[in-house]
Amino acid sequence: MGSHVRFSSLVRAAVLGVALVAASSCSTGGNPGPTANPASPAASLATASPGSSAVANCDSGAWRSAPVSVSHPVTGPAVPVVTAVRAAAHPECGYDRLVLDVTGPVPSYDIRYVTQVMADPSGKPITLSGHRYLLMTLHPAQAHTDSGAATIIRPAQTLGYPLLKSYAVAGDFEGVFTVALGLGDTTSIRVGELPGHLYIDVKA
Repeated sequence: MGSHVRFSSLVRAAVLGVALVAASSCSTGGNPGPTANPASPAASLATASPGSSAVANCDSGAWRSAPVSVSHPVTGPAVPVVTAVRAAAHPECGYDRLVLDVTGPVPSYDIRYVTQVMADPSGKPITLSGHRYLLMTLHPAQAHTDSGAATIIRPAQTLGYPLLKSYAVAGDFEGVFTVALGLGDTTSIRVGELPGHLYIDVKA
C-alpha cells in the first residue's frame, strides 16, 4: 500500500514537471504578440497637409466689409508680376478663396463692390456669372513679362462655388492689375498676405 502511494506521488510530480517545462517554452518562443501601430490617428492628424479638409486648418482671421484699401510702398524699378490666379471652395470652412501668385513684394491693393465690371483700358463690359461683383485692384502690378507676354489667362472663368461664381482679369495696363469676382450675393471678406501670395476669402 505504501509503495503504491509513493508511485502515485512520483507520477503526479512527473506530470507537473512536464507541464512547467511546456509553459516555460511557450513564454519564450514562438510568434510575439502584435506591436503598436506607429501611424496612430493622432500622428495622422498632426501630419495633415494645409490643403486638407480638416477643420483645424481653416483660416480663423477676422471678417470685414468692402471697401478695403491697403498701401504697400514698392521701391525699385521692378514691378510685381501676377503669375497665376487660382480659386478653391472650402465648404468645410465656410468660405471660397481666390489666390494671386505674385513675384516680388505684395503691392498696394483696393477692393470694392461695383455694379458692372468694365475692362481696363477699353471700357468694354465684362460678363461674369453672379449677382454682385467685387473688384480687386493691385498697384503697381502687372500680369505680363517685360517683353509683353501674358503670364495668366484672360477669359472669364466660371466656377459655381457656394458664393464665388466666377472671376476674370479685368485689367493689366500701365502698372495697374485688376481682377473681378462674380459673387452670388454681397458678403463679408477677408484678405491675407503670404510670401509670394495675396488671397481673398468670401464668406459663403
